[in-house]
Amino acid sequence: MTTTDMDFGPALNGVLDTVDRWQEQGNYPLFPVISEPLGTRARLADGRIVTVFGSCDYLGLSRHPAVVGGAVDAIERFGTHCYGTQPVGGYTELHQSLEHSLAEFFGKPATALFPTGMQANIGVLTTLAGPGDAVLSDQLNHGSITMGGRLSGARLLTFRHNDLDDLAARLAEASDARRRIIVVDGLFSADGDFAPLAGIADLADRHKALLIVDEAHAGGTVGPHGRGAAELLGVLDRVDVITGTMSKAFASTGGFACGSHRAMRLVRHSAGAYLLSLGLVPATVGASLAAVQVARAEGVSLRARNAANAKALRGRLQEAGVNIGASAAHVVLVHIGRIDDAARIATRLLEKGLLVNPLFPPAVPIGGARLRIGVTSAHSGAEIAAAADALVSALAS
Repeated sequence: MTTTDMDFGPALNGVLDTVDRWQEQGNYPLFPVISEPLGTRARLADGRIVTVFGSCDYLGLSRHPAVVGGAVDAIERFGTHCYGTQPVGGYTELHQSLEHSLAEFFGKPATALFPTGMQANIGVLTTLAGPGDAVLSDQLNHGSITMGGRLSGARLLTFRHNDLDDLAARLAEASDARRRIIVVDGLFSADGDFAPLAGIADLADRHKALLIVDEAHAGGTVGPHGRGAAELLGVLDRVDVITGTMSKAFASTGGFACGSHRAMRLVRHSAGAYLLSLGLVPATVGASLAAVQVARAEGVSLRARNAANAKALRGRLQEAGVNIGASAAHVVLVHIGRIDDAARIATRLLEKGLLVNPLFPPAVPIGGARLRIGVTSAHSGAEIAAAADALVSALAS
């Protein structure tokens, strides 16, 4: 039997049926092929130019001369590849410098680099948690956190989104666990709101639990020094481990974890997601290192511009009666409901020149399909206004 003839079961067959239906109806919004990036705009393979509001390049650094130069210099110095995994030849002076820069940027003693932010979450959780432990995870956490919790062998307890009372109940339920580990997104990519980190830190202290915060969408973009939601909400020194990615504000790729020297030493010598993957290639490390330096030097103005753009878009959408839920920052969610409706609206927006990011289950709850709008520092006021008008028009029709 080939995969062409294989019955994948009701759930997976349903996915394929949905894709087929969307394509037949002309409502397939995924995999737009970009032939040329043009800052906040992009040329598609069919020649159309669209304004990109599906980007995670929140500080607009992907075309910054220093960041591009960092990638080019790294290739010229080290080539396109590392000798092997980080412990056995894939760890260069650039990797070491990036670790030191990230640790300093996020105010933690040490950092470990991972190929992706997803692998950072999986690597940290499978190292720090195991059988006999309990991982307590917000229901809207990124899927990599759920995966890491399951793969760790610990008991995975999910609590209602941003519900401190439910978290307290789950902690009480896990009172017999050897270790309790609370893990949350600092800024949720599925709802655009912040975790109530002060209250979570209080519960972590009361129950002697470790606290891990994924700052993927908040790192570099919020807080007095850009250190993320934990800094913004005044609990950075109470967070045991920060995880994150260079694929958002730092305009590159790769993941990281920041914490104590002892915890990061353990990760570097125990995490399969770290030990069994090739180290980051030099170009991405060079770009990331330069982006961190730019974010430190120019971050105040870039973050202020990003916050102003996000506020302007949220305000326009709210005035028009658009349901953006609890969106409170540069990740703006437009709540739709049915996946077919979200696919159709995203497709119509793309046809009208606006690229947004549709979210479907399992990234969001069933019945909770939505559009994610990524606001960057590089967007102009005219682009913000045009995006709001296009969204309002598409929703109305």
